[in-house]
Amino acid sequence: MKRIYLLLAALISIAFSAQASTRNLLKMDFESSTSVPDGWHAPTNESWLKVTNDGYSNLLAFTPGVTNDRSCYLWWGQDLVNGAGTSAYTVQFDFSATAWGNNHTSSEFAVVSCAAENTLKKTALNANYRAKDANWLFDLTQLDANHGGNAASATGDQVFALNGDTANTVTLTAGAFYTVTLNIDTVARTVDYAVATGTGESVTQGTYQLPEGVSPIASGIDCLAARYSADHRFDNISVSYETASDYANVPSITLTKVNNHQRLYQVAFLEGEVLHYTFNGGAEQTVTYDETPNGDGVYVWSNNPNYDPNYEGLVEDPCEAGTLEAWTTSGSATSEKATADVSNDIIALPATTAKIVNVNEGYGKTYQLIADNADVTLKPQLFISYTFTPADGGEVLTGKDLGTLSEVTVPSKGTLELTTSAFGYGSTNATVENNIKYTQSADYNFAHWTDAEATAAGFTAASSNVTGKFADYGRYFGYNAADSSKIVYNEIPYFIKKSSEFTDSVLSAPVVFTATPSVNVNLYKGIGLVLDGKKGDDGSGSWITSLYLKVNGVKDDDIVLFSQTGDYGKTSLHPLVNSLDEYLACDNAPVTNVFTGADLTSGTGFGLYRISNALARIQVMSAGAKDPNGIKTVNTVSETTVANAPVYTLTGMRVNNLAAAPAGIYIQNGKKFIKK
Repeated sequence: MKRIYLLLAALISIAFSAQASTRNLLKMDFESSTSVPDGWHAPTNESWLKVTNDGYSNLLAFTPGVTNDRSCYLWWGQDLVNGAGTSAYTVQFDFSATAWGNNHTSSEFAVVSCAAENTLKKTALNANYRAKDANWLFDLTQLDANHGGNAASATGDQVFALNGDTANTVTLTAGAFYTVTLNIDTVARTVDYAVATGTGESVTQGTYQLPEGVSPIASGIDCLAARYSADHRFDNISVSYETASDYANVPSITLTKVNNHQRLYQVAFLEGEVLHYTFNGGAEQTVTYDETPNGDGVYVWSNNPNYDPNYEGLVEDPCEAGTLEAWTTSGSATSEKATADVSNDIIALPATTAKIVNVNEGYGKTYQLIADNADVTLKPQLFISYTFTPADGGEVLTGKDLGTLSEVTVPSKGTLELTTSAFGYGSTNATVENNIKYTQSADYNFAHWTDAEATAAGFTAASSNVTGKFADYGRYFGYNAADSSKIVYNEIPYFIKKSSEFTDSVLSAPVVFTATPSVNVNLYKGIGLVLDGKKGDDGSGSWITSLYLKVNGVKDDDIVLFSQTGDYGKTSLHPLVNSLDEYLACDNAPVTNVFTGADLTSGTGFGLYRISNALARIQVMSAGAKDPNGIKTVNTVSETTVANAPVYTLTGMRVNNLAAAPAGIYIQNGKKFIKK
């Protein structure tokens, strides 16, 4: 079985199948969605749920990121099945773990049967549902290495127990899609379960007998994502049951491709149905299931009368806008109509923005190029091209086909021209005037603080060197210029200022915490500031996450650079040096956070994460009077080749020689103009 997406007009719809035997109570496939549909929740942080595209279809992604075990769920409630008046029904869904948690082995996928959403929310909040509530119909719980599973890893295979039975397991692969099918008999109180790969190969199947007292009425799906890196996906969720009545399913109409003025739609219907459609009130057309291109009930329709499915270039044909209507018949039943408003406009792409992520003295800067496709129809892959022209006539720098978040470093005063493009869409240009000269007005280099500076800030020299991961991992090192061997820094002296010694929030004026520190603050010589993780001088209190810092007195148009290392030195720089002293004389932490003075003072500040991260340096770069944002002009290009964009009459005929054409109204780039 391929991952064929039965596209429905609504994300959650009540419909009946065309086979006169299956009635769909719920069908959710995300194809026409740009936002998370009703019913889905991530109680800790709703932003972790997003509709995305994997190159085949839209689906729902749950990505908690670098955090502890976190849960999400879909709730449809027991009334959905109870209201159908059936004793047997089917629940089906596709799921995948693009990445497992790489620190815990606690992932879980469960179909629940609790009667109240609040029960699900509270019971499953960042914890294993099966361990806390008996009302479940199917469960996959990840096993750790001590119970027959594997070590935590974002990639590769992981072992899951079926329905709480550690002797009955399945092995699932990161990145692979699986289909779960549950046939539930509420009278016999059985769940016939099957798990298959995305290509239809059986992974496991069996029957689970529900214990007495457990509700057999499915009410939702729960997911627990294990700590760090987890990325779980869901698609094609349905609840259905068998019926003896004829019923025609409302077909789905889903936009699948944009190519200049041309649009392609997939109109999906079920086996046994006949598809009917009209466009702009024209002649009614019919398509049987066997007449669809792949014999799978997915009919491809285009607003281009000259549509050629084998043509892969840019389309320059005139294409009509209007309304597409579709419905199905099955036996004596006729479905309601599905409609789609069909546009033929050239879709303009968003301008690329340039965010300053590093500043050197003078005009040199590093820009991060950001092109966001979130609000673009079908979310095409965007490509960025740039040209930097120095003001002094120096070498022109160019680049093309870059992805979003790419970085460009410009060495001097000049103009940075950016173009956002995607096949079949209108390109957009933006210009950044790199004409602001910066000078360093302050430098707080904690990694290179002298003993006297540390003492003046209230720190006391520790009686021994740093122990633990900062020293043991050996991640702070340079390469020997003579033989390329590592020169490792692991004999690390340090200073400490205990939490009780902070009477205010001042670290070393004008650098301040946003609140009086509740944990010990350490100064690792040659590395920077490191926070203890637990409150109190002895670390006996509760855990913190981060402390936040600001710099008093910065101007609104200043640029403030924060340099830090993370994960016990994993992100540190490794210069070519001749000795350990040379290594320690270098600045070995990259710039990780850039604020304007206005953003730094008005926002929460710079967050220094506990234990593993080290703040090495803060630099304040002062600018001239010009706006540091630098985005000066934006120009939308309506077609890939503007100069050669085709011209049409109002009737849709192409004009090959506009100069020789008579006066009148014509269309170019989707816009009307008058030739006199």
